[in-house]
Amino acid sequence: MAGRLYRNNGDGSFTQQTIAAGASHAVFGDFDGDARTDLIVEDNGVVTFYRGLEEGRFQTLHNLANLHRPTALSAADYDNDGFLDLFASGFYRNDGSGNFTRDSRADGPRADVSDALFFDFDNDGWLDLITSGSGGLTLLHNDEKGHFTDKSALLPVAVKGTPARRLLSFDYDNDGDLDLVVVGLDGRVRVLRNDGGNANQFVNVGLVALRDGSGKNNTFGIGSRLELRAGDLYQMRTVDQPVMHFGLGNQLKADVLRVVWTNGVPQSFYYPVSQSMLEQQVLKGSCTFLYTWDGQAYRFLTDVTWASALGMPLGIMAGEKTIYGPPQAAVEYFRIPGDRLKPADGRYRMQLTEELWEVAYVDQLELLAVDHPDSVDVFVDESFVPPGSPAAGQLAIHQVPRKYLPISASDERGRDLLPQLRAKDDDYVGGLTPGKYQGVTQTHDLILDFGSLPDAREVRLFLQGWLFPTDASINAAVAQGRAVQIVRPFVQVRDATGQWRTVANLTFPAGKDKSIIVDMSGKWLSGDRHVRIRTNMEIYWDHVFLSLGADAAPLTITRLAPVAAYLHARGWSRVFRKGGRYGPFWFDYSQVSKESPWLPVRGHFTRYGDVLPLLAAADDQSVIIASGDEMSLEFAESATPALPAGWKRDFLLYNVAWMKDADLHTAAGQTVEPLPFHAATHYPYGAELHYPDDAAHRRYVAEYNTRRPE
Repeated sequence: MAGRLYRNNGDGSFTQQTIAAGASHAVFGDFDGDARTDLIVEDNGVVTFYRGLEEGRFQTLHNLANLHRPTALSAADYDNDGFLDLFASGFYRNDGSGNFTRDSRADGPRADVSDALFFDFDNDGWLDLITSGSGGLTLLHNDEKGHFTDKSALLPVAVKGTPARRLLSFDYDNDGDLDLVVVGLDGRVRVLRNDGGNANQFVNVGLVALRDGSGKNNTFGIGSRLELRAGDLYQMRTVDQPVMHFGLGNQLKADVLRVVWTNGVPQSFYYPVSQSMLEQQVLKGSCTFLYTWDGQAYRFLTDVTWASALGMPLGIMAGEKTIYGPPQAAVEYFRIPGDRLKPADGRYRMQLTEELWEVAYVDQLELLAVDHPDSVDVFVDESFVPPGSPAAGQLAIHQVPRKYLPISASDERGRDLLPQLRAKDDDYVGGLTPGKYQGVTQTHDLILDFGSLPDAREVRLFLQGWLFPTDASINAAVAQGRAVQIVRPFVQVRDATGQWRTVANLTFPAGKDKSIIVDMSGKWLSGDRHVRIRTNMEIYWDHVFLSLGADAAPLTITRLAPVAAYLHARGWSRVFRKGGRYGPFWFDYSQVSKESPWLPVRGHFTRYGDVLPLLAAADDQSVIIASGDEMSLEFAESATPALPAGWKRDFLLYNVAWMKDADLHTAAGQTVEPLPFHAATHYPYGAELHYPDDAAHRRYVAEYNTRRPE
């Protein structure tokens, strides 16, 4: 019967795919080294390679014409070089890019094979092969040099001469060696117990992915890549069943197991033993990090460039139709409190780092010194604004002479939240009920009562907190089904009948510890001063208050261009959770690792050294920053005026930049190119669009974009 490929939509339904229709045999794994799952299928003797793309799509790459009309397929790294090879009625080695050549060391093609299975029956750390044909079963032992020796005499006589429809292996009796399941042509199932295969040591690995509140990988990590090293023995497997078996040969223990999960995130386990390996909750995308000098040390302040999401599938908001994030740059202002940025030797100093699995393209930076009477505080709205929208990059500084705090705060379950919300103290409202995916929870309410308030024509609601976001893999998964819908925050008040009415639709905090400012002027529908904010996004609130009245205090704003900008290698800061369980991921600048936690991104990054000329204007000549890089920035204190008595100084960072997540479901996420530019109408783009090709941009590419990280 002809085969069909069905995609699991994650909601109990399946969608038939158009590729591989009629295939008789199929194998999966990463055959070309890009960390995505590919397919190789056989249909009437023709073998086709389907290259995996983002969002579960496949590209027909080419037919493998050099494979001699195989009647069975099996894929495994039988020569332990880290590349998935093939048995296709003969042995074929992979060069790592998906090109296969006949392995002259092994025996000739076997034309009469109906099924084949790689497995290590003697735990020597090298994969052997069992095949079924019209003459029965054949067991071939791998001699570690590419030759396979017939060991069929080890098979039971009663079964050896009987053809099989299907071959499977697993440790049926949990004694440390792989047993065989043989499904006969008559449908009978026989189990062949392996006696003596456990003379060598072994490790059984069972991956366990995080479920509720994460959902980035499937439950058993099917499709993930496993690499195990024990002394000088290296092995690689593609996970195709809940428990994966590794023989250790003459080694007594394994030294390290490296998992590359199906979303591309690596995770290492040192000195692994036979046990379940739990996925680690990892923050892999959150934009560039800003560390500021506060007079004593560089300390993490916030993340920036949140509005940009080049190549990010927006299926979570667009349905199954493939729509990507806007091509325009993020144009943003972020608040830097004055006590977090102090001059040193006449310079305001900060560090902009890339530490996650991303590429940053920074086109322009400025520092705004905002001087104002110390009787008021100043804020800007730091909610997410889509790039290219009219509101993007608009500067609006809001003054708060006095905070009006709620007199009560609760949630949909009646919990008292007032202690968490009365001050900005890193005590976040938690206890949200997780949904299936990171970034999505059960619908939750924040119900505030501001009691009796003075009359004021202008009223603003300030919501301070952080967002734990979805990512490209989650967006792609959500788009395939109908079980999850995102509800962005919206604001409701009570009308004269006591009914809740929606008066404002919000976006969300643009990252960590951001302020959302909601204009509530004229939005009260009765004398009741209750406010309800409802959403199912994973937002953790820290502080809320109202401000009344117009912005009346004088301000002096001084724009500072950087006077020094130096790009160099740094590493990856220690990660912790600020404020405990419900606080955001935070970063300790003083503790740095030089070992990258991420797979590499290919392409041309900006060379190290002076990059100041690239930050002067938004001109498509960006500083391209790789994970592990740091850009050291300095601004001249002398360019700011003297503070009048009774005034203080806060700052705003003005940032024009793009960001591209390297998630496997991000379009062009594993490469620097194609370069973004302001006039682009979409991203990614092909021959229909062109990065600027004038003399200035050609000179920029040739002079600056010359670094290719290993």
